[in-house]
Amino acid sequence: MFGAGSLVSGYIVDAHLGGGASADVYRVHRAGQSAPLAMKVLHTDATTYEKARARFAREFDIASLLRHPHIVAVFEKGEIPAAPPAPPTLWMTTQYVDGPDSSALVPGPDAPCDPAVVLLVAEQIADALDYAHSMDVLHRDVKPANILLTTDRSCAYLTDFGIAQLIDDVKALASNGRVSGSIAYASPELLQAQQLTPATDLYALACTMFEWLTGMPPFPRSTAFAITYAHLRDPVPALTARVSWLPTSLNAVFAKALAKDPAGRYRSCVEFTDIVSRTLRGVEVPEVRAARRRRLRP
Repeated sequence: MFGAGSLVSGYIVDAHLGGGASADVYRVHRAGQSAPLAMKVLHTDATTYEKARARFAREFDIASLLRHPHIVAVFEKGEIPAAPPAPPTLWMTTQYVDGPDSSALVPGPDAPCDPAVVLLVAEQIADALDYAHSMDVLHRDVKPANILLTTDRSCAYLTDFGIAQLIDDVKALASNGRVSGSIAYASPELLQAQQLTPATDLYALACTMFEWLTGMPPFPRSTAFAITYAHLRDPVPALTARVSWLPTSLNAVFAKALAKDPAGRYRSCVEFTDIVSRTLRGVEVPEVRAARRRRLRP
């Protein structure tokens, strides 16, 4: 991990933004400039380096095809030399987004969802996905963590094309037979290693919106097997069973977006979000927190 002030391939590290098993992300700026960028630094070792390098290059190449106001732009990639036998460290720089990921939109028991913000973000991401599809790119891992927000939540950006592929060469399963992507948002065709289409990303967007509106994805289960079974076999739950003030007509909208058969879903992500927007227009959100404060007063 690099500390603040470290010089990395001509970039100065400002802060460590977060990380996981596969990579760390830093806010950086180029030496002599002040504009912030994000730098993704991959974790590799000698046994996984060549495969990781190929995948990292593919992520950069695919993301570089896309120029959209709601897709995080990628700028540069490189390698940091290391003393043998350690492999070089791989990095890429991208557009920096100053806010949280869209998990911040997921409501809790004392804070109902904000439909206006959910719809704004959903419409922007739907347009980004439809654009990517027009460029023959499938994201394959749409979920709240891969959607970044500005601090005022007025703008959203689709990020992390780490498992994205071109439509004409998608493979639903990795070489080890594991599903690529997050199971909570995975479509039936992805889980069954069938041909993927733009409807696969639409399904994941619908799962994401379901969570933004209700606090949970459609099929919250305790094991990966149970989640997979639910995507394949269980009926789509009614949103109004979880959030009673949502309009009942929204249940049918999401049932179509989450159809088991991709052919039964909406024709595009924007078509889906437009219908959700019309359905939610004018819906009043109950003042849960204010009501609770009144109940707690002596």
